Amino acid sequence: MRVLITGGKSAQSLKLLKAFKDDEIVLADYGDMPSFPSAQYQFISLGEKKEDIIAHNLLSHCLDEGIDAILPLHFFEVEAIAKSSVLFEEFNILVLLPGMEELSQYLSSETVPAQAWAIFIAGNLRFASNPLENLEKIGKDKQLNGLFHIFETINNFRASLITI
Repeated sequence: MRVLITGGKSAQSLKLLKAFKDDEIVLADYGDMPSFPSAQYQFISLGEKKEDIIAHNLLSHCLDEGIDAILPLHFFEVEAIAKSSVLFEEFNILVLLPGMEELSQYLSSETVPAQAWAIFIAGNLRFASNPLENLEKIGKDKQLNGLFHIFETINNFRASLITI
């Protein structure tokens, strides 16, 4: 799978490389990007940030780069891409975000440290930084899709979408 991860200049995007070790990764961000070769990933520039055409710009880059899935990390991209997910899917590009109707329950300004972070694709656990008990079951039950901080207490499990 060829995956485009936005926020490509951030430390968070580089942490995600281990979760996609068998995939081709394109790290994308706005403005100038580093240009050094790597067998594991490549950098691309998304050009100048224009918030009124975020989804269009990202879809265009996904099509140009032959992308199979997109994982947006910038907070300002999340809603625009979630609203446009049907358009991405028409071009067979998987959007790694919750659906628009569930999105608000996963957006949080939580400052409490999470026990783990995890990536789910259509409810299936793809990677977890710390394999917490029942994480796979919870992902399937809630049909989680995207990159989440995981908060777990004795009687409670919470997932919060990771953005930068």
